[in-house]
Amino acid sequence: MSRTWLHILLLAVCCLQGQAQLRLNGKDIIRDDLAEQWLCTVPDSVFGTDYETIVTLLPESGWTDIRVDGVTVADGQSIWFAQLDGTTPHSLTAHVGDSTVSGTLLFSCLPLLEVNATLSENYQPATFRLYHPDSITPLALQGRIKWRGRTTMMAGRHKHNFHFKLEDEHGAKLNKRLLGLRDDNSWLLDAGQTDLSRIRNHVAHELWLDMAAKPYYSDLEPKARAACRGELIELFVNGQYEGIYTLMEAMDRKQLKLAKYETDSTGTNIIHGQLWKAIDYSKGTTFTGYGDYDNTSTTWLGFETKYPELEEVSPTDYSVLYDAVNLAVTCYDSKWRRVAQDYYDLPVMRDYYILLQVLLAIDNTNKNIYWAVYDKQVDKKITLAVWDLDCTVGQDWTNYPFRPENRVGPEHKMSIANNVLGRLNLLITDFHDDLVSHYQELRKGVLHTDSITQRYLDHIDCLIHAGAAARESARWDGDSDLGGHSLDWEAEKAYIADWLKRRLRYLDMNIFAPAAIDIIADDTANVTTGTYNLMGQRMSDDRPLPPGFYVRNGKKMIKY
Repeated sequence: MSRTWLHILLLAVCCLQGQAQLRLNGKDIIRDDLAEQWLCTVPDSVFGTDYETIVTLLPESGWTDIRVDGVTVADGQSIWFAQLDGTTPHSLTAHVGDSTVSGTLLFSCLPLLEVNATLSENYQPATFRLYHPDSITPLALQGRIKWRGRTTMMAGRHKHNFHFKLEDEHGAKLNKRLLGLRDDNSWLLDAGQTDLSRIRNHVAHELWLDMAAKPYYSDLEPKARAACRGELIELFVNGQYEGIYTLMEAMDRKQLKLAKYETDSTGTNIIHGQLWKAIDYSKGTTFTGYGDYDNTSTTWLGFETKYPELEEVSPTDYSVLYDAVNLAVTCYDSKWRRVAQDYYDLPVMRDYYILLQVLLAIDNTNKNIYWAVYDKQVDKKITLAVWDLDCTVGQDWTNYPFRPENRVGPEHKMSIANNVLGRLNLLITDFHDDLVSHYQELRKGVLHTDSITQRYLDHIDCLIHAGAAARESARWDGDSDLGGHSLDWEAEKAYIADWLKRRLRYLDMNIFAPAAIDIIADDTANVTTGTYNLMGQRMSDDRPLPPGFYVRNGKKMIKY
């Protein structure tokens, strides 16, 4: 049987399985067989109001004697929900022949996504129904889906990530703009599997887009994005509620707007833009060692080629990446200072160093990075894009042991195991000075303690407000993904707020402190962050000077 006919058959079966029994104001209510509840998405504007809904009973459902909160309702009748919210349960019962169905009716103001498929680590046919709070009719789609992520597939892990691709009825790629994101066929569903906030990766991508320098070729491609945008949703898979997910764009050539390869008149493929993903810890991805490469292989020293794929262009070409790694390993210091800017996108590297330190991104110094060249035929400079930033802001990749201070504590001195970033910071004075001054500038805006903290808290509050947080807790509390811990949303908000306050104070005083402070009077010194006396007390709030500063000849405080 062809894949097209498989799609058609699966679509018919899944439509019967997931068919709604009734609608509220024209909207399907989605059944969660696991918790015996139904969920309906509505606009956020109706939360907190007395909400009137019109019931539409679908004849094929066979439902009779329908009752909501004990009140019998009929087709076309109104139901009023007083002060509608996302957490108040409403009882729903009905008769189907001689049987009774019962459960809880709940409301959300987040988009809902239904997926039906036989799941595995390989792409399988699937159907999708995306419900938007502001729309009546769901967007019905089909395509293929698989589990993704090596770590998230480990034993004892349950809330999986997904990658799905949309197709038309003939099995061809189908581009769709989902939830206001990009127009594409390739999409990700991020679970926040071990993250007790479920939003760290989502927020970190947003933060990077707001704070990072544009790629070096942005004059040619102003729409290039070095991170993936996303929207928070609630996911159902095969009739079961799977919880809070981020529907995300994919990181690929299209996201970074890299130049496409071309085929000349002789049939020879000419590579222009290239994209690689650092998938392992290795001497290659740390830029500390190199070796011969094989252009017929999908990988080299921990890097995986992502564009062009070998299925499209073979052989590939690792020479640009090889040269960038080789330079970091072998180049003597004086030459490094002269030529580094020709090989690496320095403003982006600067901002990535800041991001790593601010978020304490322990899993992103060499692994979980995308490296790219816009057009190797013109310029072999490489830039980077962020990826998989869930192990940030005090969150470890495991919850056992739980958040060890010596790895994810806010005062932990992070070792950035990336030879490019290390050599840039240590050997190029202009880079280091720019790093410090740019950090201090960002601290006035996007990295201001109040601003970055509120960014995280707002997303968690959104989940609480929608009722999704309570449903997530009911689904996943105590799971081995969480090391047996519960999802305590208010406690997590307090933890994140305290962690960021302490982390930024630590960075201000240690990692990004000015290297020299001019004496402006007999007993005071002026720095960007305030005025201090020589006893090391800040005159405005008595904050101590960073360790490692001392007075030389009574004229300057110099970093030791």
